[in-house]
Amino acid sequence: MSPTSNRIATPLLIIFGLVNLPLSMLLSPTAAMLPNFYLEYSAVTLAGLASATLVARLFDGITDPLIGLLSDRAGNRKPWMVAGALLVSASAWFLYNPAADAGLGHLLIWYLLVTLGWTLVEIPHTAMAAELSGDYHERSRIALYRQLLGFVGGILFMASPMLLIGGTTAFTPEVFRVISLFIMIALPVTVVGMCRCVPEPRRGLRTRSIRPADLWLALKNTPPLQYFLVTQILFGLATGAVMSLFVIYSSQYLGLAEKIPHIAMPMTLAMALGMPLWLQVMKRVDKHRAWAAAAVGMIATLGCVLLLTPGSGALVPMIAAMSGFGFFLGLSSIALPSLLADLVDYDIWKNGKDRAAIFFSFQALVTKLNQGVGGAIALSIPTLFGFSGKGELTSSAVLGLKTAFVGWPCLLLLPMIWLAWRYPLDRRAHGILARRLAARSAGG
Repeated sequence: MSPTSNRIATPLLIIFGLVNLPLSMLLSPTAAMLPNFYLEYSAVTLAGLASATLVARLFDGITDPLIGLLSDRAGNRKPWMVAGALLVSASAWFLYNPAADAGLGHLLIWYLLVTLGWTLVEIPHTAMAAELSGDYHERSRIALYRQLLGFVGGILFMASPMLLIGGTTAFTPEVFRVISLFIMIALPVTVVGMCRCVPEPRRGLRTRSIRPADLWLALKNTPPLQYFLVTQILFGLATGAVMSLFVIYSSQYLGLAEKIPHIAMPMTLAMALGMPLWLQVMKRVDKHRAWAAAAVGMIATLGCVLLLTPGSGALVPMIAAMSGFGFFLGLSSIALPSLLADLVDYDIWKNGKDRAAIFFSFQALVTKLNQGVGGAIALSIPTLFGFSGKGELTSSAVLGLKTAFVGWPCLLLLPMIWLAWRYPLDRRAHGILARRLAARSAGG
């Protein structure tokens, strides 16, 4: 399969993307549900959870770029993914099934091992996705299949209590036991299936020339990458704030605590179902312009939330508003990896090195930091207005919630829209770049 081929067979894209189904069940859903599970069913304290989260993010700061470097230098992607899948299979059971007396040490050891296994699969997999095709539009199609199958995994995770027990949304030890067994089996099976069926793209550059210094040089010598990451940081801080406060705003202010699943599930489905539509939009509109337009839509839907008043009557409008937000947010799931794949081509042309995994490790690290930092900032804003989460809400506390949930994200999205709209590597520029790379390859 040539990196410059225009279209990849759909069955191959499904086999390739299936890896993301069990993979997507590991970190984001786990980060949302596992803390409360450990508080309820183990000896881990709230302070211990905070410490584990901090250590995990520091660990990511080392392992993400290191695995990107090693994957680029090795010249292949598949062995790293196999190793990661095996590590997850060996660790997931212990993470999801703690004993009643399990403490911080148990959580930290197994969480870091699962995180390391996830990174060993995720970063080479996203880098390989960028290398499967050099076509501007086909990269969006590759990202679409990968992200859609990832959403299926996320939905399966969130719906697992209802599927396994029925009539409940509680993540009990029995539920986590089945989830862990599914991941332990499904991840190695999908990785091995992908390795057998999807040829690894040839990389025309010498990979041994990649050194540890490339972790810095890749950023220093690639101005469009700096531009992309700054834009992603603003976008990620905004969405991290919304996701961190969504449940609190709906429960504490709107009084919809019992209806959170009724709001969350349509929002998730809107993200997934909107992706094929966004793919068609990006055939006609440059990816970066579509990203900017989607961010405008996010601001509009967040603004609608301000019109809602507490009570049961807010449920349907809140479902509509958050589903709209999810629809616009879904574009980023396919646009961002596709845009970053184009930057890999720029790096090959400008700097003569294929550092796809390093590039995607930067994006993975920024995403994780955005979730943590964005959430922390958003959660701190209401406290400045006297919000504590206990007792009745004062008018000042309500203002704090609205500022954090709507005002702060919109403030971040405004400069992000300006940057995204002016993104330098557009369709025309990438076309010129692709032709130059093809001519260089033919001549060399």
